[in-house]
Amino acid sequence: MTPAKGRVRGVSKNSAEARRKILDSATLIFGRQGFARTKTDEIADHAGYGQATVFFHFKTKAGLLEACLEDALARAKASLVPAEGSGTLDLMQRLDRAFDNSPTADLFARMLAEFGEDSAIHPLYADFHEHLRQLIAAELARETGTSGTRPYLAAAAILSMMVGVHAEQRLETKRIDRGQFRALLMAITRLVMADLGKPDGAGS
Repeated sequence: MTPAKGRVRGVSKNSAEARRKILDSATLIFGRQGFARTKTDEIADHAGYGQATVFFHFKTKAGLLEACLEDALARAKASLVPAEGSGTLDLMQRLDRAFDNSPTADLFARMLAEFGEDSAIHPLYADFHEHLRQLIAAELARETGTSGTRPYLAAAAILSMMVGVHAEQRLETKRIDRGQFRALLMAITRLVMADLGKPDGAGS
């Protein structure tokens, strides 16, 4: 990780720019090293600022992590608004690309592993998953003509599979390549869609 050139001494006068650079650096470093192993001066140096700027904006290291998580979710939500009528498969492909080895994906995977169940990350992560379920459910309902709880439950199944596929991909890097994982996710999505298209009660 190469630090930014021309480190700013004291507190930066460009507040918005400093906050953005610190969040980007913290997201990257927390995702690679974890919270416990990362020092605020390391993040500050990478962003090109002094620790005073980090603490001015985020007060504490924990406050910086929480801001990283909230910012990552807000940006992810903004980028995942589907084109109307794009289709469930297209939506899933874009979701898959959005979390393909990105600093955001690394951050959430690392924090979930490091903090376990009793963590501030869980309500944030649950909120984000609910957002994704609603996106997928809306597209399923439009595409298959189903209503009620069925599209939502189908969306929950697809999202759970995507999370599982991505977790498996992080563990298994030699026997199954990235393209095969993507094809697996699309195949699972087609199966769920086909089952959803059956009359209520006729599914397997």
